[in-house]
Amino acid sequence: MKTPKKSKTSIRLPSHITPIRYNLTLKPDLENFTFWGKEVIDLVIDKEVKEITLHSKDIDIETAQAGVQFATKISYDIKAETATFTFKNKIPKGKIKLTLVFNGIINETLRGFYKSKYEIDGVTKHLATTQFEATDARRAFPCFDEPAQKAVFDVSLIIPGTHTAISNTLPTSIKEHEAGYKIISFAPTPKMSTYLLAFIIGDFEYVEKNAGQTLVRVYTTSGKKHQAKFALDTAIRCLEFYNKYFDIPYPLPTLDLIAIPDFESAAMENWGAITFRETALLVDAENTSLVTKQWVAIVIAHEIAHQWFGNLVTMKWWTDLWLNEGFASYMENLCTDHLFPEWHVWDLYLADRYAVALKLDALQNSHPVEVTVHHPDEISEIFDMVSYAKGSAVIRMLAEYLGADVFRDGLRHYLKKHSYNNTETIQLWESFEKVSKKNVVKMMNTWTKQTGYPLITLSKKGNQYSAAQERFFSSRISREKYNKGKKQLWHTPFAYKTNNEILKTISTKNKVPLIGANIGKLNFEERSFVRTRYDKETILRLKEEILDGKLSVKDRLGLIRDMFALAEGGYIDTVTALDFSLAYKNETEYIVWAELASGIGKVYALFGDDTYKKYALSLFSPLAEKMTWNHIKGEPHSHTFLRSLAISGAGSYGDKNIIKHAEILFKDRIKNPIRADIRSTVYAIVAQNGGQKEWNLFKNLYLKEKMHEEQERYGRALAQFRDNKNLCATLHFAISSDVRTQDAPFMIGAVWGNTYGRDLAWKFVKSNYKIILKTWGEGGHFLSRLLSPLGTHSTKKDAEDIKKFFKRNPAPGSARTLEQAYEKIYSNVSWVQADKNNVKKWINNNYK
Repeated sequence: MKTPKKSKTSIRLPSHITPIRYNLTLKPDLENFTFWGKEVIDLVIDKEVKEITLHSKDIDIETAQAGVQFATKISYDIKAETATFTFKNKIPKGKIKLTLVFNGIINETLRGFYKSKYEIDGVTKHLATTQFEATDARRAFPCFDEPAQKAVFDVSLIIPGTHTAISNTLPTSIKEHEAGYKIISFAPTPKMSTYLLAFIIGDFEYVEKNAGQTLVRVYTTSGKKHQAKFALDTAIRCLEFYNKYFDIPYPLPTLDLIAIPDFESAAMENWGAITFRETALLVDAENTSLVTKQWVAIVIAHEIAHQWFGNLVTMKWWTDLWLNEGFASYMENLCTDHLFPEWHVWDLYLADRYAVALKLDALQNSHPVEVTVHHPDEISEIFDMVSYAKGSAVIRMLAEYLGADVFRDGLRHYLKKHSYNNTETIQLWESFEKVSKKNVVKMMNTWTKQTGYPLITLSKKGNQYSAAQERFFSSRISREKYNKGKKQLWHTPFAYKTNNEILKTISTKNKVPLIGANIGKLNFEERSFVRTRYDKETILRLKEEILDGKLSVKDRLGLIRDMFALAEGGYIDTVTALDFSLAYKNETEYIVWAELASGIGKVYALFGDDTYKKYALSLFSPLAEKMTWNHIKGEPHSHTFLRSLAISGAGSYGDKNIIKHAEILFKDRIKNPIRADIRSTVYAIVAQNGGQKEWNLFKNLYLKEKMHEEQERYGRALAQFRDNKNLCATLHFAISSDVRTQDAPFMIGAVWGNTYGRDLAWKFVKSNYKIILKTWGEGGHFLSRLLSPLGTHSTKKDAEDIKKFFKRNPAPGSARTLEQAYEKIYSNVSWVQADKNNVKKWINNNYK
């Protein structure tokens, strides 16, 4: 009865069948990790059919019934991830009920309906949870698993009597079912996409509080609800902010936030039942760092923003994923900045996600914000920093261009017009255009429909300044190829600084004249998603302005970031960037130092030697001495980050005093606990200078630790050793049963990102690739993220070896990641060939 079916060319479902409502009942078995299910789907069929096709993966469908007739054949297309039901008689046009009975597996892949393991007092326990975005609802129940196929869901769960069940809505009834079991039925969901459905079953405790008409709860496994208070307070404040900002009340009576011990990403915005990795939700008063606390606030703000952007209004297809993620990434900062203005999160954003987007989108093998995708592997791969970070960056640029009130009103118009429906990017631009009366569609199409971004070059002829734009590349090889082809153009709004004022313009041509005398910093306050380049005269003047304290923190950040990027891309000599960095010796702001540290570290990884360390220490050691090891009451929040960065930089480049003090703090940690904000830094320095004894200690600490945040610190420390034996042990430890599946890729990646472990990590990945592919190659984002450090290699031999390996071995969902890695490697090779001698000469002349 159940036969394989030949794969079709298209994996999209036929458009003539539409689901209206699902009545879904599931009975999970948390001992054998299987589940039984039954569903009734209300369908509207636009023409007579003898077949019904929907999505199904890893599910055994026992029976399929349309109206009164049963399917005569059930066939599966494994590649398309579908099931087709064939009926003897034609099903007439109109409404019909499709009833399915099926069985499935509660898997270990962190996708679909999966199990999560944890311990309570030494006893191993399990819970069952879901992760359906982007295309994994089909692993839990047969469904029309496309975002435009919105429907209402009535969920019932048959579970052990002692367990708790959570879904998108509140229970409407709880009844005894059979010996030891109960059936919990939940209220109908709003009309929504399949990927937003959720159900979680296990032993939980929670804290709760009302936010107006909405009950907000934070669920944890037993013994951790005391760590949920900050999340509860933050969620309530976020909800209040968005209710007012969007001018649309949150539509559900409850909003649950659930901490899951095993979770692939940071969180998932299931409507009304948001799931989180524990480190993205729980805050411990004594052991959580300020970095983690801010991360928790930002993740909560991001996921609650999705309740409107993504849930209420959903992209029509994954091509417009950025409508979800780009806007949530923008709103997370807008909301968090409102809740915690002392954190200056927009400054931190410029040094973090914004910087990552600039790097990724400088590659020829980047992709447009709006990118056509089909297969689940392709969809998975665009959950990257182009969709999230570039998306948020161009939205930030648009908000600056339109003004805060007009931007907000444009969002309100869009959300109200398209509530409970699906959209494409053009419909968002049309809302902004209608409200602002500006040509938003034409401008923003240049930012979302093409890859890359412009380099704005300032030039002067006589007394007249002008700004020219060209596409920026981080690879001189990619730039040379591009210069032989068709040129790109962006409609670029940007501000610039003259002697007395800040002027604004919009560049819609390759070259535009600028008004004013003594024009200096372009892209004032880093408001636009561009890089900038200057002539030698202007560079000298800008350097003096830095030394004299005349430039804002954001402009100082932008200048040094662009200088190092220009050096990497071959627009200037690396020595010019290194020399410019010396103007920052008296810098006091974290975000500027973060960019300095990144640039200095990148050059060290390719050119560095012991003499180069002297240059790095000439910057980091005085800063570490100035910041001291101790928190100073009343100091800015950013100094907490700056202290860790300074100590870390000085320690990693070999400051003996810093290393000695870190080892003393670590040795004395039982009697005098190390402050959470510098623990990671201390652990890293100890590991960098440690041996077998220290490795054994960090491993034992990792195994005994119950708090996930602290365990992650130990895991990162294990990746910081500098001898092959211990780094090899870390890599093997990462794929052992002692390390969670969700954490192992980051541990392997940390070794790979360690210059002492780069070659060792690649060798390890090749030798253990079958295990890696089996564990992380089945959907999700893990494999592409695990392979991203390939781009740190810097020899042609490595590039050829990597290409050869992946010609023989599949890397599902990682095709673009591999192409980006090859581009980065060849870029590194050409950079070293061009600048190595000049860098060595400059270092020797100044620091030998």
